[in-house]
Amino acid sequence: MSERPSKSEFRISRRFAQPLARVWQAWSTAEQFQMWWGPKGCRIDLRHFELRPGGFVHYAMNFPQGPAMWGRFAIREVVPRERLVWLNSFSNERCGIARAPFSERCPLEIQNTATFVEEDRATVLTLRAQPFGELDDERAYFEELQPSMNEGYGGTLDALEAHLK
Repeated sequence: MSERPSKSEFRISRRFAQPLARVWQAWSTAEQFQMWWGPKGCRIDLRHFELRPGGFVHYAMNFPQGPAMWGRFAIREVVPRERLVWLNSFSNERCGIARAPFSERCPLEIQNTATFVEEDRATVLTLRAQPFGELDDERAYFEELQPSMNEGYGGTLDALEAHLK
């Protein structure tokens, strides 16, 4: 029987035709990561990339219209070619945690877990996200936001797929 996520957990999976080593490289090197990460239509300006427990990834999301939005990963766990765990949040230019520009109810931090499994020279990536340290109202907002997250993460994984080709 497969494990079903709770309402407070978002989950998306994608199968990539490339081997695990290639997919892992796209996630674990700054030069490649900045070429595909982020919402559709944005360009990433990577300011810091330290993929190790206790490290940070800090970036600006630049859109054709409007000011840059800042984001950060606080890296919690790295198991090469198996798993990445990070706390994702909006940030300011100095890598401090900031509220989402679109809602005061959005959790300040969301824990993401990406798992990588090689099957027949292809790679299955599963991304799970859930609020971290949230208040009840923030958890409710996260649950309401999941259809939008499916579109956003789906677009990001589309960009990864295009990058891998």
